Amino acid sequence: MSGLRHFASAKVFIRAQHYDGILFMEQPVLEVRDLTKTYRSGERTLTVLDSVSLSLTPGSYCAVVGPSGSGKTTLLGLCAGLDRPTSGSVFLDGVLLDQLDEDQLAGVRSESVGFVFQTFQLISTLTALENVVVPIELRAEIRVRSRARELLDQVG
Repeated sequence: MSGLRHFASAKVFIRAQHYDGILFMEQPVLEVRDLTKTYRSGERTLTVLDSVSLSLTPGSYCAVVGPSGSGKTTLLGLCAGLDRPTSGSVFLDGVLLDQLDEDQLAGVRSESVGFVFQTFQLISTLTALENVVVPIELRAEIRVRSRARELLDQVG
């Protein structure tokens, strides 16, 4: 049994807002519908993700948990537009990623996607400030170094 759909330990916490006794659900920032990812090798087909669906609203938390090789990284890559699903849909801020070309996907990733890794993913030959400068320069911001310092000050 492979694929994220089969994990009982995956948890999604969704936050809702109440105003005067009326429940308002926020629009999802990420919505995954029936996502499947398979890989072919000769006549063998390996299903890594099997009909995964989830919806995350702004401010919600999600833990993707499972053993090595179970599809966690594949799911994250598909949600970020780094790879294309075999079937199913990924919406990021209401945009269907399947309809975007590679340049458009790069723009979406630059503006809307960020990963927090378990270990540092820094370029070892650069200082902390220089590591922060790299993605800011890629976004063509004008005040690159001052913006990098502001961001470093925010996290300590």
